[in-house]
Parts: sequence; C-alpha cells; structure tokens
Amino acid sequence: MNHQEYRIKYPNIHEIVAVSKTFDLEAINRVYDQGFRHFGENKVQELKGKAPFKSDIKWHFIGHLQSNKVKDCVRFADAIDAVDSIELIDAIERECLKLQKGMPILIQLKLTDEVTKAGVTINQVEELIEQTNKCQFVHCDGLMVIGPNTEDMKEIDRVFGQAQQLFQDLKKKYPQLRTLSMGMSHDYEIAYQNGATQFRLGSILFGQRSPK
Repeated sequence: MNHQEYRIKYPNIHEIVAVSKTFDLEAINRVYDQGFRHFGENKVQELKGKAPFKSDIKWHFIGHLQSNKVKDCVRFADAIDAVDSIELIDAIERECLKLQKGMPILIQLKLTDEVTKAGVTINQVEELIEQTNKCQFVHCDGLMVIGPNTEDMKEIDRVFGQAQQLFQDLKKKYPQLRTLSMGMSHDYEIAYQNGATQFRLGSILFGQRSPK
C-alpha cells in the first residue's frame, strides 16, 4: 500500500514513520515516491548523512539516544521518539535552546520484562511529562511503545491494550498528548485496534534488511 492507501484504511493514524535505518537513499526515495514523508533512524551518524536528502522529509530519531549524541541529534532530527529519562529531556532542551529549535518528543514506555528494551515504567511517565512542561523548546507529544518480542498475539494485544488505557488516562490530565506510537510491520493491525495513532513500519515498506 502507498501512504494514501494506509491513511484511508487506518483513518485514526495521523503519522506513519517509515523506518529507514540501514537503507540507502535509493530505497528511501522509492518509499518517498509512495507518499511517505516521515522517516525514522536509530543511529545519529546515519541520520546526519541522510537528513539533507529531501527538504520535506521529517526525520524521527527512534533509537536509544546517548548523551554525547544529543547535540547532533537535535540539529538533524525533527522529532525524538524514544526519550526515557529526565536527564535526556534536560540535555535535549539545552541543545534546543542553543538552536532556538522546538523539539517534539515521545516518552518510551516499557510494559514488558525484556531486558533488551529501554523505557520508563507506568509509575515514571508523569514525572517525565511534568519535566517537559517546564521546558521552553521540548514538548511531549505522547508515548512510544514497542510490543513484546513474541508470536503470541494475545500477549501483544494485552500490552497494547495496557498502553491504550494509560494513554487515555494521561490525556485527561495532559490534553496536549496526541500520539500513541505503537505497531511495527508484524503487529500494526493489533496496535490499531488498541488506539495507535502512529505506526513505525520498516520491512513492510522497504523489504527485509540485509543481515550484518
């Protein structure tokens, strides 16, 4: 499906981030020609190389952001979608101040016990949102959730349902929240059924990545 077809089929999705990490500009251009304008990278160095490609692309940083990479990330990214600490919020704000640049962020929520996944717990989320409310340039648009690494669709549905409930509860207190980012190529249908407003799609748009 091209971008328009996704938007027609999933009308509550306001953004589809095409996960372009490891793919070259030729591959990005093919997806761009299908109408996609939001692209996601998880390495700052790769983001720097790709950011000048098309002036109307919005670049999302979707990886774990190390403190020594914040300066370049703020310079080249249009959104940072995996923030998981107050310290990182403050570091992003400092760099945004230097550039006089606004930066929408998503707080990464961790709802599984998988040690490989970053993110904050349900009990920590509000503390981070409150921190962004003190910022001049950083503003929290919502939550980002990665589904559990399992083929058990009921478990994926449970986790996404938990995220949806939290998101709806938070919106009552923080009405500026508009993005619930969850759903990748293998589970975006379940995410949509649980209220996702943003997908992050990689292989379904680009094909399989080459093994390293």
